[in-house]
Amino acid sequence: MGTSRDERPKLFLTFSEGDLPVVRPVAASLRLSGGGLALDYAVLREPFAAEPSDLIRASLALRLKHSAAAVCLIGAGTAADEWVRWTLAAASELRLPLFGASLAGPPPADALALLAGLGAEIVPLDGAVIAHRLTGEVPRNAVRARSHEHPLSFAVRFMRLPLR
Repeated sequence: MGTSRDERPKLFLTFSEGDLPVVRPVAASLRLSGGGLALDYAVLREPFAAEPSDLIRASLALRLKHSAAAVCLIGAGTAADEWVRWTLAAASELRLPLFGASLAGPPPADALALLAGLGAEIVPLDGAVIAHRLTGEVPRNAVRARSHEHPLSFAVRFMRLPLR
């Protein structure tokens, strides 16, 4: 039996507005990756200090309260984006699990420092892995991955077992 949409853990994705073209296909991939996760994110084009920003922050805070975790999709402008920094700080105050996942290539050092300061865990951009970190369940593909190991790895594993 499948999990209904309302029962699935919801991830709140935060990212720099400039990364939106990369985020859209990533979000679609996360939805289909087998982690059973729902996603929420906001595209924030309003300047952080603009007049309606208080309303935007209140809306984001409410959405974060209904999320199981926050995931920062790391791009070149992540650490400089005031909305990303605010969202991560708000999620941290709510004691949500925080994750960071690089959109492409190695993440920039300033973004890693920001996330490390908030206690975020850097994870691969894979819904099943993130779901595993949230629930503690072993992803289905983890068992299949072992069957592709080199045959000698099985022999080495057996050699470590005590003989009785």
